[in-house]
Amino acid sequence: MHSNLKSEIIQEIDHRIEILREHQDEEIIITGNQYEELNQALSKVIGTPLIGELESLKSYIEKLS
Repeated sequence: MHSNLKSEIIQEIDHRIEILREHQDEEIIITGNQYEELNQALSKVIGTPLIGELESLKSYIEKLS
């Protein structure tokens, strides 16, 4: 894999991980709309394993030559 492409992919993964981490700290906004509030909660729950998957993908890409 070209080192420039590899660097770009790793930077993008890092950027997405950072966005997910920032979102985890956000408070759930009570809107009165149960579906919107549920979506906010699900986003937080799904974010944790997604961060793990992205970190695993990053590790794999870093090992490629």
